[in-house]
Amino acid sequence: MSIKPKKLLLIGVDQAIPYLLNKFLAEGILPNINKIVEKGVSGEAYSCPPCDTPTNWTTIATGAKTAVHGATSFYIHIPGEPLDHGLNIRSRGSLSKYCEAEYLWDAADKQGLTSFVFNYPGGWPGNLKNGGIGLLTWPLPETLPRELTMTTTLKYTKNGSKKALKIKSMEEKDLEIKTYLPPLQISIEIQHKNINKFPPLKAYIIAKKENEYDRLAIQNGNDSNYQILNNEEWSDWICNQVSTEYGILPCLFKARIKKLASDGSSLSLQLTSIYNTKGWTNPEEYGEKIIRNAIIYELARDQKVDYMISGKVKSFLGLARKEALTIAKTIKYMKDYINWDICFFHIHLLDSVNHSTLGHLYPESSLYTEKREKKAWDHIQTAYRIVDEMVKLLLESVVDEETIVVFLSDHGAMPSWKVINFIPSFVEANLLSYKLDDSKENYLIDWTKTKTFPYIEPMYVWVNLKGRDPHGIVDSSDYESVRDDIINTLYNLKDPDTGEKIIELAMKGGCNAVASTLGVLGSVSRKYAHKIPFIVKINHNELLTYPNTFDQIMFSGSK
Repeated sequence: MSIKPKKLLLIGVDQAIPYLLNKFLAEGILPNINKIVEKGVSGEAYSCPPCDTPTNWTTIATGAKTAVHGATSFYIHIPGEPLDHGLNIRSRGSLSKYCEAEYLWDAADKQGLTSFVFNYPGGWPGNLKNGGIGLLTWPLPETLPRELTMTTTLKYTKNGSKKALKIKSMEEKDLEIKTYLPPLQISIEIQHKNINKFPPLKAYIIAKKENEYDRLAIQNGNDSNYQILNNEEWSDWICNQVSTEYGILPCLFKARIKKLASDGSSLSLQLTSIYNTKGWTNPEEYGEKIIRNAIIYELARDQKVDYMISGKVKSFLGLARKEALTIAKTIKYMKDYINWDICFFHIHLLDSVNHSTLGHLYPESSLYTEKREKKAWDHIQTAYRIVDEMVKLLLESVVDEETIVVFLSDHGAMPSWKVINFIPSFVEANLLSYKLDDSKENYLIDWTKTKTFPYIEPMYVWVNLKGRDPHGIVDSSDYESVRDDIINTLYNLKDPDTGEKIIELAMKGGCNAVASTLGVLGSVSRKYAHKIPFIVKINHNELLTYPNTFDQIMFSGSK
């Protein structure tokens, strides 16, 4: 007799494309995901429009469509705010206070079930009485940074010019640490743009043998105790209270002797990221517990936009694997710690890899070469293998016969190799205007001449309406004619190489029935009405997508 399921693990994998998933399953390279498929049911579904991360993970977490929950993409505009204000707050639509539908974990919480939500694009900060929510690598506003610095290596010498990196002769005579050679003193100090002051921690180079230095004694924060660190060995977690722009934050890091001269003349000391324990989990106590028990070092990524890869894909995949392993370790730890009944989490690596590589697979792409195609397939396959490895760890550590396992994605992707900049067309149509600032170096929006303001995520254009918007100049009597001008401008956009029209459909927002009946962009939330949504024309010959960063194309110099 089968056991009735009582628990739920939702494995959220962003942009897991059905074609690729089925291809790799058939090739036998995803044995652990295949176990889920073989023991359950599988299928495909349409994403809720707009087909992006915040919208669809909110739909998954609530069971509601876009018109109900209101998370309309990465950037939301709230009527009454300046039209460009929302572009400074990426992903705020994913915050729980803006969600107008109930999250499934909140419904479970009311029934006394314990939930753990981790690295999920929605729901922060939550208010669970049983369990909690935590972030990892997925950024949301109204949080504190998990990492203040990336991995650092400090190089000390006896004759160095920098005072903070000098090896000094012993100054304290009452040091109660056994050493066969006279102890040498260093100071561990971190200088970084995110740190105002890192209180110096004392450390001593000492000798376990009579003829060489081979150990380090490190002060543990304000504690008078010292950790003794052997050569090439990681320390335990070291505490420090670090001054930042967010105030004094309790931080943890580990240190490792990378290289130590036997005569004590030089030391290379490697530090992990400086991890802040505060402001990214709720309840806050989870932060320190997750760092101490589950974090795999070097998670930090230098990325301006969360779904874009900065640098080499191969290097990114190395970090992505550490992220996947950290997620699996965290979920196991929290299973042991709070015994959750429901766990929702999300990992984003496939989305990042797809954005960077799919254009190299398509023969008609200008990016395509046989060499690039082979490398792209290697990277994509590696990314899926990382996900499969994570699934294996979860199946072995937190899943039993009472647990339903859901492997789910939010949307797919297509190869792309072009971007369009539609701003010049809006300027030429006298819908949008810029002016030089006082320094004559940057362009700013000229609100006295700007009739419309376009967003890209979501693909809405707002009318700068007098009496509603702070800089409004469009009279209500001209409202409809301006909306017509927007639509005409969008339809006149053409691919300069082929002459084909770019926009497949542009329509007036503000009416749920119209958008829902057309069935193209889905229902438009009443709360965020009065905009014109539009979609990009996609065919097999040319694919044009909107730019992924506002800084590079859309609003350069406008902030």
